[in-house]
Amino acid sequence: MIATYDWEYKAKGTDEDGKPWRVKIGDWEKPWNNQIKRKKRKNKSIAYDMSWAEQPETIEEVGSTYTVQGSDLNYAGVIIGPSVKYRDGKIVFDKEKHANKAALYNRTLSNGKKQSFAEELMRNELNVLLTRGVHGLYIYAVDDELRKVLKKALQY
Repeated sequence: MIATYDWEYKAKGTDEDGKPWRVKIGDWEKPWNNQIKRKKRKNKSIAYDMSWAEQPETIEEVGSTYTVQGSDLNYAGVIIGPSVKYRDGKIVFDKEKHANKAALYNRTLSNGKKQSFAEELMRNELNVLLTRGVHGLYIYAVDDELRKVLKKALQY
């Protein structure tokens, strides 16, 4: 399972409750990638030779663009978080709901002008996630309107 970067995550430490950083939707929650301690292996180099998706413990985690970019998965379950919405017949990106602050910073162009690339980066992130499943893709959208239009699209 993988998700848009719409829930807070830090590589080290825990959240304010002392729990691992996690994706939460209502009563459902799973830890973000690399939050579950890995089993000790006799041959330690094996863990380094395996991608996030290949490690057995990751079945209990939610991956991000950073853990699956460049990888093909047989099947991908994608959670489209609250930063992606459907309004007035279009998909829109809400940078206020996106937790990857580095993607939201304005960039300085060669002419010194500052410009936001947040929407483009968020769109690219969603594209990466939605193109990981080779044999199948399962989608859950947090936004009610997006979820409804996706369900309607299945009927055709």
